[in-house]
Amino acid sequence: MNIAFTTIIIFIILAPGFLARISYHSSKLSISNPNKNIVTELTLSIIPALILQSLGIFLVNRYSSYSIDFETLGNLMLGSTTNGVVSNNFRSIEAFKFQIFFYNFFVFSFAFLSGYLTRKVIRFTKADRKIRYLRFTNKWHYIFSGECLDFPDVPDNYENITEKIVNVLCKVNGKNILYSGTLFNYYIDSNGNLEAVHLKFPIRRMLEDDNEEDYHKRYYEIESRYLVIPNTDIININFRYFNLTEVQESELTSDELNTLIDSNTDM
Repeated sequence: MNIAFTTIIIFIILAPGFLARISYHSSKLSISNPNKNIVTELTLSIIPALILQSLGIFLVNRYSSYSIDFETLGNLMLGSTTNGVVSNNFRSIEAFKFQIFFYNFFVFSFAFLSGYLTRKVIRFTKADRKIRYLRFTNKWHYIFSGECLDFPDVPDNYENITEKIVNVLCKVNGKNILYSGTLFNYYIDSNGNLEAVHLKFPIRRMLEDDNEEDYHKRYYEIESRYLVIPNTDIININFRYFNLTEVQESELTSDELNTLIDSNTDM
């Protein structure tokens, strides 16, 4: 038995499932860990590979003049050492090399496309928010985007979010500083750990100034449109999701208008 050749045959059979998984996880929704174990990945690819190969065999047998020679395939996988059998197997491969190539090209391409479409369907139907098993590995996406509000055990709705404000408590030079701003982006490492938070229109304040009544003395407007805060400085993060609706001044009552003017004056 030629172990190397048998391994190649098994790899080709399982490769469609592997490609489908790669396509399915090729987005920011999934953590791209470069240290993945190829053996583990192929093991997890067995079921999708069998489904895709079965579909390919069905289409070939049903809609073409060819058929899959399982006897030859079995001999190749088992590594038959009988001279006559080996010669016949390789003669069959030589005779149908182009058909074998196009079959595998079709199955591999369809596998990659099926992984991509499966991800799109799950996202479109919001099934990953409803079913824990279908959620992608990047947990930070659901938190920072606010999609976690659509989880079954959360009594809110992601569709109502119009603005996301993030408060980041940091320890800088021994002092507790609170940074606030609109969420712009976030960054994670290959293991899915948070690396940094990217805020837009940031402001900050020292926690020791909480008792200061003057807003302008409590908050310091950072002269920058964007601010990146590394995770090494972060103590905790508070997320605030808002549902803002634009209204005309004429639509406000006198009491609401006076309240708005008073609040702006205080600031």
